[in-house]
Amino acid sequence: MVHVRQTDPLQLQLHAHADAVRLLRERIGLWLDENGASTKDAFEVLLATAEAFSNAVEHPTESRSGVVDINGTITEDVLTISIRDYGHWQSDTTRKEDGGLGLVLMNILMDAVEFGRGADGTTVTMRRRLGLRAQSS
Repeated sequence: MVHVRQTDPLQLQLHAHADAVRLLRERIGLWLDENGASTKDAFEVLLATAEAFSNAVEHPTESRSGVVDINGTITEDVLTISIRDYGHWQSDTTRKEDGGLGLVLMNILMDAVEFGRGADGTTVTMRRRLGLRAQSS
């Protein structure tokens, strides 16, 4: 197994709007590529992160800032990425009946998915061990 050095963290703040997912994918894709993530890992992390971002845009009510913060780190070979909104999510009883499979996908694609809910917003933190590309000398 190839071990990677601790990388520069990823820090993004995007408008809480569905159109921002394109920029999210572009920036995270570049960051993963620069840090040696395999093509498979990059695809799956991007998909899970886009789902978490979409939830952060769609579900909060009374958002106080209109932005979503995305922070990522890779230490050793473990990626941690957090998506934070600044609103209050609707309760489970008020969820749309035609809700998507975002949470299911996140749980399948990542090793761990955790939710932190507080008075100032919701944070989704996902972790995944990466199978990194071999680095050429």
